[in-house]
Order: sequence, then structure tokens, then C-alpha cells
Amino acid sequence: MLSPIKIIGLGNIVRGDDAIGHLVLQELQRNDQFPLSLVNGGIAGLNLLYELEGMDAVILIDAVSSQSEAGTIHRLTIPQDWGKIRQWTWSSSVTSTHAFGLGEALTLAETLGILPPQTVIYGIELGTVTIGNSMSPGVEESIQTVATQIIAEAGPFSHA
Repeated sequence: MLSPIKIIGLGNIVRGDDAIGHLVLQELQRNDQFPLSLVNGGIAGLNLLYELEGMDAVILIDAVSSQSEAGTIHRLTIPQDWGKIRQWTWSSSVTSTHAFGLGEALTLAETLGILPPQTVIYGIELGTVTIGNSMSPGVEESIQTVATQIIAEAGPFSHA
């Protein structure tokens, strides 16, 4: 039997806007409406596969690079948005804080048959990822918005 839903925040907490997944998880921990299964995936790479296996649904939060304004929120789903996911998420072929990119990990999960039937990515547009820099104002402003959207989306699964 599959588990209902898991929410995974990705990123590097010391690299400016790349900390977005971690910061959204912190906001979600304050949720008192219903229990959420929250996982700090850090710079997970291939370890992400362990978190995906056996799940009905997963919501991933990560920084993306689509050339939009910093802080722009993109809600992406599989299979509808595969092209954008592969293009916008970090991969090992570009400068990245992940040794193995999100797009690559999700593709491998699909190939292995462990990709959850419902996979959603909240991608927040990066501004800066310089070590030690604070977050871009637009990215910082998106934290509460993304957390609120995830609570609304995850609610029905928490009662399954």
C-alpha cells in the first residue's frame, strides 16, 4: 500500500535563494490544520529516490532557473510539464548545488517505476545563489505564498 503524500524541500541553506525549499518547510512546520509529512531533502541528488518510493503523491519545492523574475512561483506537474522541469531544474550538466539534478532524479525515478502517480514541483525562480548571500526580496516574499498553496493542495491527502 502506498503512503498518501510527502512534501520535500530541496536546496542549499548557505547559497542565498537556493535555500527556498528549506525555508518553505520551516513555514509549513507552523501549520496546525493537519499533520504533514515534511522532509528536508537538502541537496539530495540520488537520495531523493528513497523519499519518492512507495508514495501516492509528492510535492517538491526547489529553486528553478527559467529566466523569470526572482521569486516567480511555478507549479509544475508530471507528465504535463516534463519539458520545463528538465530545462529549468538544476542538472549535473550545469553549475549546480546538486550533484545529481532534480530533473535527472525524477527521470530516473520514472524509469525505475517509483515516481509517485501525482508529482508536483513548486519551483521558485532564483535571484542569487552566492555563498553567504541573503535571499532576494522576491524570493523571500514567495515563501508564505508557496506554503499556503501547499497546505491547500496537501489537505485532502492528509485525511486519506
